[in-house]
Amino acid sequence: MGRTVIPYSRQMQYVESSLGQFRRGLRKPDQEVFDELIRVAKLQVQAGVMASSPYPIDTMLLTMMIDLKKEIFRLKKELESLRE
Repeated sequence: MGRTVIPYSRQMQYVESSLGQFRRGLRKPDQEVFDELIRVAKLQVQAGVMASSPYPIDTMLLTMMIDLKKEIFRLKKELESLRE
C-alpha cells in the first residue's frame, strides 16, 4: 500500500502555488511581505506536520500570526526600554 496522506511540505507548496494569482495582484511591496509570510510558514513545517490539519492553510496562517505576534512583543519591549 502506498501513502494515503500527502506530505505537509507538498501541501504547503500547493497552497503557495494556488495563491500565485493573488500574489501577482498585490503591489510590489506587498508581494515582498507576502513572500516573507510564506517563508515564515515554511520555517515552521514541523508544527504543521504535528497539527495534521486537513487544511494546511490553517496551520500556515497560524504560524504567520505567531511570528507577527513575536515581532509585536519584541517591538513593545524595545519601546519600553527606550521610554526608560
